[in-house]
Amino acid sequence: MSGKATTVMDQSVFCKYTGSDECFVMPGDVTVIAEGAFAKNKILKHIDLTNVSHIGAFAFQECTNLETVIMSNAAVIEKGAFEFCRSLRSVTFGAVTDIEESAFSFCAMLSIPEIPRSLTNVGAGAFSHTAIQRADLHWLEEIPPHLLSYCTSLAYADISGAESIGEGSFEGCRTLSYIRFGDVAKIGSKAFHKCDSLELACLPETLEEIGDDAFTCMRPGTVIPKNVRRVGKNCFGPADRRKSVKIHKSLLYEFRNYFEEEKRGPEEDEEHFYLWESSIDVSVLDDETGVETGFLPLFSDLYPAMRSALTDAFKPDNTFDYSVLDTVFVAEMRWNMKGKDRLAISRLMHPYELAGPTRMYYRDYIRRHSKRIARWAIWMGDIDNLVFLFENDLAGDVNITELIDYSISVSASECTAFLLEKQSESMDCIDLMLDEL
Repeated sequence: MSGKATTVMDQSVFCKYTGSDECFVMPGDVTVIAEGAFAKNKILKHIDLTNVSHIGAFAFQECTNLETVIMSNAAVIEKGAFEFCRSLRSVTFGAVTDIEESAFSFCAMLSIPEIPRSLTNVGAGAFSHTAIQRADLHWLEEIPPHLLSYCTSLAYADISGAESIGEGSFEGCRTLSYIRFGDVAKIGSKAFHKCDSLELACLPETLEEIGDDAFTCMRPGTVIPKNVRRVGKNCFGPADRRKSVKIHKSLLYEFRNYFEEEKRGPEEDEEHFYLWESSIDVSVLDDETGVETGFLPLFSDLYPAMRSALTDAFKPDNTFDYSVLDTVFVAEMRWNMKGKDRLAISRLMHPYELAGPTRMYYRDYIRRHSKRIARWAIWMGDIDNLVFLFENDLAGDVNITELIDYSISVSASECTAFLLEKQSESMDCIDLMLDEL
């Protein structure tokens, strides 16, 4: 054991470790570890801090071989105290009350079985980039920014006491599949960004604000609570992932911000490829009855002129100018056939403010391209679109036998069953005609 200690104001402060031992037991009279006391030590593997109550900032930062720490009486762990301790696997906590920002950040092997419930103050990114698998934080009223970001082993989190979830709190937690909410009012930007395994089916009724890029996946048809008054840009997932949500009419005008133009430099804008096939279907519900009063087949990655036309279509009285879809979008999608197909069939399925001539235009368009539209519906497993084509005389002269073969080849069982039924009905009609003849 080798070290240097001084006494200041009745507290024994350990200032700097100069030894070369792999294991070190702190002297019993030491209660405070000074800032950077062990920083960048590459030899130390195990340390016993049983009597220490306060660990200073960056005290063990970049101790890359440190594996175990006993600090059963530590109440305060300052910022960056164990940051970049990449080999740290085991930490013994006591009644710790304060863990400051980035205290255990980038401790890639650290998996804490239970975060201490004595914790009352926790800083931003305190446990980011660690191997924590479960996080019970139900007593915290606020989840700090980036608290558990990029904890790629995290599968479960209980934040049922939180009223606010900070920016990027769980960003990059790719295996997070269950989150327990309580009466949360605010979900910050990128709070669950890149959480690929988290597909939420519902959100708390107390929710009022959803930040930019807050989520990656939403279960189709998720109802956004009527208390929500702010939605951020692409808050329901990346532009390249199709999604559908239901919002209340009182949120419709605010929803224009979902498509807010990104700030890009001139060179970046020239290089950007606009994903016009990316989409979000928005069902608009009456605030009181919950009955659908509108349906918007929208796109979330558009060039500036189209984005401007779309956002202008949202009116302050919570109405939407559907003519933008039937004029601007139809004209600009002349080369994007999949996007235009989707727009046409969605407008016919949900014909809000759809004029007669426009309706006929969409019907003629779908009949002309029915084979492509039917095959795409089968590929996507979109049974509703496929049924709509056949039940509304929009299938044109498609060959049902060919569609059945294609449906079987892509294992679209529900579509195959429907097509076999339609084929059977067609054969019955032919038999009936032959009998009459």
